[in-house]
Amino acid sequence: MPSPAGWREVPCVECGAFVAGIDFGERCPACQRRRAKRVRVITRRVSLAVTAAVAAWVLTRPATSPTSQWAGVIAVPVAYVLTHLIVSRFAMEVLP
Repeated sequence: MPSPAGWREVPCVECGAFVAGIDFGERCPACQRRRAKRVRVITRRVSLAVTAAVAAWVLTRPATSPTSQWAGVIAVPVAYVLTHLIVSRFAMEVLP
């Protein structure tokens, strides 16, 4: 919901500071940067853990054909990218 025309500043939902250019229920740029930094740390750790698990699974399964070898090689970076996207979106929604 946009702020009324006469109001120039609205409070940040997290820190309560009055900031121009944001709408009600939004965070100020400083709070948004802090939140994004926390999300990046969480996302990186979860993505690396999932990628390590996928890599371990691929290494423990013997490849029966060249196609399955390539599928295993491709699965590791794809697991990282997909996990990174999903966890970052989820963390931005869930983190307080």
